[in-house]
Amino acid sequence: MSAGRAVDDPVSARLGSGVVSLGVDYADSAARWLYLRGGTPLGSHGPAWGAGGAGTWLGMERGATTAGVSLAGHLFGWNAVDSLEAGGGATVEVMPTVTYARGRLRAEVASGFVGTTSLADSSGPARGLSESFARLIASVAPGVELSGEGRFLHASDGDWRYAGATVQAERGRWSAWGYAGSWLGSFPAPRAALGAGAGRGFGRTRVEAGVRQEPMDPLYLSTPRRTWSVQLSRAFGRVPASPARGSQPPSVLPAVANGVAVFRLPRGEYPRAPALLGDFSRWQPVAMTAVGEWWTASVSLPAGVHHYVFRTAAGALVVPPGARTVDDGFGGTSAVLVVP
Repeated sequence: MSAGRAVDDPVSARLGSGVVSLGVDYADSAARWLYLRGGTPLGSHGPAWGAGGAGTWLGMERGATTAGVSLAGHLFGWNAVDSLEAGGGATVEVMPTVTYARGRLRAEVASGFVGTTSLADSSGPARGLSESFARLIASVAPGVELSGEGRFLHASDGDWRYAGATVQAERGRWSAWGYAGSWLGSFPAPRAALGAGAGRGFGRTRVEAGVRQEPMDPLYLSTPRRTWSVQLSRAFGRVPASPARGSQPPSVLPAVANGVAVFRLPRGEYPRAPALLGDFSRWQPVAMTAVGEWWTASVSLPAGVHHYVFRTAAGALVVPPGARTVDDGFGGTSAVLVVP
């Protein structure tokens, strides 16, 4: 549940000064996800709205390189109010991506298509963009990532370039993020994109707050705006009983200390580098590096219940024997890690 000035494009361009919304998000160990959200204005102005979407990641790994494509589709709509007509639309995203990880550095390069169309109103014809970006991410300290990116968008009515940086930090139950960047060239003012936020976990419950300054969106052609939000979320999932003592050597299961979980698999059983996927990474692959006889990945995690799996270089999903497991809802299982 959240309140504030909406940040969900493209509906936010047509909303009043403030909304309260409710949503449900789901992700599984096969990197599939979906969401449903709806909101209503806090005051007397602005429409009620709804949005939903689903997507997946299809890819493969070869050593430290991951290549694949991210596929997503979104539907959105709003009701008539004042002089605003009822309307809605759909957005489709196809984004092939290549990721290379080495030590504390990770590089991502992607180029694909993003398109949107109006389904029920007169807001405009279909619009599509080819989008490319390059991003370099560095783990500068335990739980702290710094990234820089450049983006290039091309449409029939012009080209746009963006450069910016982002920092994310997690320590125990606390997390914080911030970003700053600017559109370049002939992009209409204001060009700057700024944002910052923080959150804290309370077991399965999490509270987050953030503020943003957003320029025009090249896809939806939305007006520049400043937004704020306060969000309360709760994770749901069944946690089974602990495995029997002695069912698996403890060294194979994740070790947690000071809010950092170390995941590992034996190199003797997996000659090529596997990857870690979990709800904490939105089921995107986290590269594992060779440390002695093990493949390892260190992740800062808040207190609570977390689901994860390993993916081998051949694409098979692996749940470590002896780990707690939960049904992922698609005929498979995910491992469960409880961080106290």
